[in-house]
Formats: sequence, structure tokens, C-alpha cells
Amino acid sequence: MQDAPKRVSTVQNEAGLLDLLVTLAENIKLLVVGPLVVGICALGVSFLLPQTFQSVAVLQADQATASLMTTATVLDPVIASLGLAKDVTVEEARTKLREQTKTNVGRVDKLLTLTVFAHTASQAQAIGSALLQQTYVESSPKGSVRARLIVQLEEAKIRLKNAQNASVGVLKRLESNGSGTTGGVELARGYAELLSATGTAQSQVSLLEAQLEGLSNAQLVQAPTMAQKPSQPKKGLIAIGATLAAGLILLLFVFIRQGFFGTTPSQQNSEKILRIRNSFGFK
Repeated sequence: MQDAPKRVSTVQNEAGLLDLLVTLAENIKLLVVGPLVVGICALGVSFLLPQTFQSVAVLQADQATASLMTTATVLDPVIASLGLAKDVTVEEARTKLREQTKTNVGRVDKLLTLTVFAHTASQAQAIGSALLQQTYVESSPKGSVRARLIVQLEEAKIRLKNAQNASVGVLKRLESNGSGTTGGVELARGYAELLSATGTAQSQVSLLEAQLEGLSNAQLVQAPTMAQKPSQPKKGLIAIGATLAAGLILLLFVFIRQGFFGTTPSQQNSEKILRIRNSFGFK
């Protein structure tokens, strides 16, 4: 007697599974052909969408340079030189160019990656090259800042020359006196200090020269590339996504239709099904 409810539950579960399989079998053509047709249509539509190409350049620069690339001082000359504001205002062209440009500075390698998007590969490369050249120009110091750096550079060169001359003199005295005497030990210590001062002065000269020069192709790791194929739209992903979405929608449609119109109501659930049908406007 106790096993009777279990057997009834098992029979009901098996009947529900069989109903599910029957529903799938009766609608197999719709569930297979429908998504395939939608996927093929989506693939065809993807060929009509405008293509987007990208050009990538890599530069030895910091976040300040990445921010400089998106300023009006860099973008406006690029817009003027490439004629990007023919049918729109300069402000609109600047906004659009910012949207077409993406910069990223690596946390580990500290390299700035410039990515430019355009409707043709040649245009993307041209915009990337123009942005780099204008960034080079704007990275060079101007006005009073440049004058101050020139003065600092001249002073650093004088310190470097004095340190070099002093180290040469100390070296000659060290060679004549020898390093074994008490005076020789002091001369050797002084010579080491002069070498350290010379290295520091040389580093200052190199740093100031780099600041005066600004960025150039010397810091360019990778020139703007010429794309061989578009990066957008991704036709395969569009077709696959449309196929999966259509399959899911059709599957839900089949089960809902079967639930409303293909199920024979029992005494226990007929009232519930009637209420559901009335809620959706079915009679």
C-alpha cells in the first residue's frame, strides 16, 4: 500500500518526460530549420553593415602622453590636415575622433598602445600617423618652460665638463704617486667620488636633452599598422548569436503553445489553465 503513491509519481514523471519528447519530435523541423534560417539571414545582414578597420601603434610613453593625444591641441590639427570636418563642425569632428581613438598604458611594460578605428584601413593608419606626429610636436616644451630647460642644460653641461676635467687631473696624480701611499688612498677615494659626480651630471644632461626634444620616432616601438581585414562587424558571432537566440525563442514558443493548446486539462488543473488563458486573452 505504501508503494502505490511512489508508483503513481513515477508513472506521472515518465508521462511528463514522454510528453516533452513528443512535443520536441512534433516540432523538430521548426526548432532546427527556424534558427538556421534566422542565422543565415543575420549573416547576410552582417555583410551590409559598415565595416570597421583598426590601426595599432605602440609608443614608449606615459599616461600624460595618452591624455595629451585626446586634447584639442592634438586633435584639431589632425582634423584640419585630414579634412575630417568637411560635413560637420570642428566640435563634432573632435568628438567623433575621440570615439575613434583608444589609448592604453600597460602596467608592466609601461608602453602606450594607440588604437584608431575607421571605415577603411588606409584611413585608420593615416589618422594614427597624424596623431603621433602631432603628439610629437605638442610634447616638446615651449615658451618659458623651454627657456628654463635650456639654461638648466647649459649648467649641467658645465658641471659635467668640470667633473670630467677634475677626474682626469686626479687620475694623473694617482698614477704618479701610486695607490699604496696614504695620499694615494685619498686620491683614489676622491677619484671614485668624481666618477660618481660625472655619471650624475651625464644623466642630468641626457634627461634635460630628452625633455627639450620631446617625443619622437625614437620612442616608437610599432608604427601604425595597416589592417588586412575588418575588426567589425564579427559576422560569425552575429550569425551564431542570432541562431542561438532564435532557437531559444522558438523552443519557448513551442512549449508555451503546447501548454496552452495541446494539454488536456484534468480536474485538478483545469481551473488554473483557464485562468492563465484568460489572463493572456485566450478563449
